[in-house]
Amino acid sequence: MHEMKYTVLLIIALSLAACHTRTKQANKRGLEYMKQERYDQAIAEFNDILQHDAYWYPAYYNRAVALANSRHYKEALADFNYVIARHPDHADAYFNRAIVYENLGIFANAIQDYTETIRLRPGFIMAYHYRGIARFRMEDLDGALADYNRALELGTHLQTDIATAKALGLNASALYFNRAVVFQKKGDNESAIADYTETIRIDPASAKAYYNRAVAKMALSQWDDASSDLRIASRLGYAPAQEALVKYFGN
Repeated sequence: MHEMKYTVLLIIALSLAACHTRTKQANKRGLEYMKQERYDQAIAEFNDILQHDAYWYPAYYNRAVALANSRHYKEALADFNYVIARHPDHADAYFNRAIVYENLGIFANAIQDYTETIRLRPGFIMAYHYRGIARFRMEDLDGALADYNRALELGTHLQTDIATAKALGLNASALYFNRAVVFQKKGDNESAIADYTETIRIDPASAKAYYNRAVAKMALSQWDDASSDLRIASRLGYAPAQEALVKYFGN
């Protein structure tokens, strides 16, 4: 299974200078509600702003983020569309609209928006990663592989702490895992094993990585190593691993 992360939109919310104190205060409250994942209250604050100032676009963007996080995807799209129509260089709006398209299963549109994000922000690692996921869903394995390679290449040049790396979109274990899945689908089990091994080095609790590595090892007739990986995955609570142990090893 190809791991994905686009069910919850990233909170990249705008807090720009406003003309009225009331607007500033409502926007601040809305952003605080979003940090607390109280999206309905956030939406109410942004609605209040737009009732008094229908052209203050940051409220549309922030409301779109809150709507997307609360899975009101079609309403979120309408707000992102408004922002992009008036600010066509808004990279974050393209990126977050792409995530909404992925949640709606409209992968071609998501790819277009990730591509535009990358044009505007060429070093945005997460845009490459997520575009790779969308391309995988469209069965474009070569395109997905190219995006994962680029994301990992950009990541190797980062000298930063873990929190900053995550903020920049560098989830290395997921990138290696996803690239391993592509290699496995393309029949390159040795490369897949190498990437699953790197995934496990970064995240030793990744049961799926142990399980998938076992499958790749079985394809190469590495039965003893595969059995060991399945046992670890089973101990980590991944039910398919125990099923595979019974099926292939009788225990």
